[in-house]
Formats: sequence, C-alpha cells, structure tokens
Amino acid sequence: MTKHLLDGPGRTLECIHPKFMVDLVQGADAQRHTSVASQQQHFRERLTQEIMAQTQLRQWAMGGMFSENAVLRLGLAEKLAGMFDPGHLALTRMTQILTTLRQQASLRNQPAIGLVHQYETLAAHFQQRAQFKEKALTQRGLTVQAGVHSEQIFTRWRAGHYDGWSLAGRGYVALEELRWGAFGDACRLANADVSAMLKDNLCSMVANYLAQGINAAPNTRHFYHQWLTTPGTPGIIDHKDMLGWLGDWCDTDRHPVCWSVTQSWQNVALGMPRLCSAARLAKAMVGEVFGE
Repeated sequence: MTKHLLDGPGRTLECIHPKFMVDLVQGADAQRHTSVASQQQHFRERLTQEIMAQTQLRQWAMGGMFSENAVLRLGLAEKLAGMFDPGHLALTRMTQILTTLRQQASLRNQPAIGLVHQYETLAAHFQQRAQFKEKALTQRGLTVQAGVHSEQIFTRWRAGHYDGWSLAGRGYVALEELRWGAFGDACRLANADVSAMLKDNLCSMVANYLAQGINAAPNTRHFYHQWLTTPGTPGIIDHKDMLGWLGDWCDTDRHPVCWSVTQSWQNVALGMPRLCSAARLAKAMVGEVFGE
C-alpha cells in the first residue's frame, strides 16, 4: 500500500502519532468540537489504515478507529504507545481521559467490569510514564530542550517541508509540532515567567517567518485570503485534510483564527480579522494553540 499521507503531508510531522493515540483513547468524543465533513471522516479512516500498515497492526483496525469497540481502541492505543513515544502532553491527556471514562462508567447501574479495569490499568500506566518523563525533562533542562526543538522545527519550515500548506497553515503546523513536543512541555512545566518568555519568542519567530513568506514587514496588513490560500500543488487535498484533522479541536468562537486556518472547507470565523499582519496572525495562533 502506498502511504500517501505519511509519505506526503505527514512525512516529517512528529505530532501525528501522539494526536492519533489521544484520539483513539477519546473515541467518538474526539469529534465533539467539530462537524465532521465526509472528507474528514474519510481522512481519519485512511490515516488509521496507513498507521496500521506502518506498524503491522492491521488486524487491530478491523473495528474502525472511532467504533464503539472501546476495548479494541484502547488496546490499539496501548500497542502504539509501546512503539512510539507519545510524549508528555499525550500521556497526560490520555490519563485524564481514561480517569474521566472510569468515573463515568462507575456511575452506570451495570458498568462493564472488564472495561472499567482496562480504564484503571491503562490510566495508571500512562500516568506513571508521564511522571517519569516529567522528571527526565526537568533534569535535562526545559528551556534548553525547548530551544533545540524550536530550532529543529523552524529549520524544517525554512527548508520548505511545510510548503504544501497555506502561509498561515505552515505557521499552524509548526505550532502543533512544537506543542506536542519538548517546546510544549517546557511551556506547560516551566514557571510562568519562563513560559511567557518562550511564547513571546515564539510569536516573534512565527511572525518573521510569515512575513518572509509574503515578502513584507511583520506589521504590514494583508487581506486574509493571502494568508489562507493553499498552493496549487500535487496532493493539495491531502494537505488540506491533514490540516483539518490537526485542527479538529478548534472552536469557531474560542479559536477563531486557528479554526479559520485549519477548517478550510468552512467559511472563516467571525473572529478572524479580514485584514491582519504577520505579527497579529502569529500572536493569535500562539495564544489559541498554547492556551487551549
């Protein structure tokens, strides 16, 4: 099977597997923030099949990623977490989701005992891994690792790895990469002053890269179509669908800029400025992604 997504728009993206694992654990609730268009559902199914082929776990996908078979989904998430490092954010989120599911199951008159046990066991496992990872991250120096990770992602941006997306889409993809990795860990785990400094520096970096992409100063305003237009390149639909999946957590009211950037099959949100500079766009996206 040709892995168009993982060899195409997802070729260098490290945030795909962590987000995919969280979606597996969350199940159908992963779609609660968005009206899933048919192409997005098709994308999820394609991505599932490609990851199954990549990991040689195809038999686990028989029930479908978002089916009601929770045992299957959780078993698959556990398998993938043993093959790929989910990262601190994914481990923390999966622990929180499983704890909530365990509490909800206990309130039912006849909870499925086996499933409740699976929630408990997997939550304890992920929580322990998150604790170990947090300790290791702190010992190695959060800001140092954040700097290394940031340089890595912006080097990829500069090298054209994200050129299949719109200008704003490139910025958004870079932010997702940073959020799910060491940079995001530092923003969450460091003290407030360090976190604020990292985000301020990130705003400046994103603004400068966006400005270079449009050949203007960071504070020069442009009509929003110039930021959101996707290049007419081979695989354009795959790139747009990948971006939509990465941003499926966005809410049109709370995250109007990221929602407008990622959900290109919809009209732009009312909160999306019709004229905006690279600096304003960067500040809004950083605030929405790292404040979520």
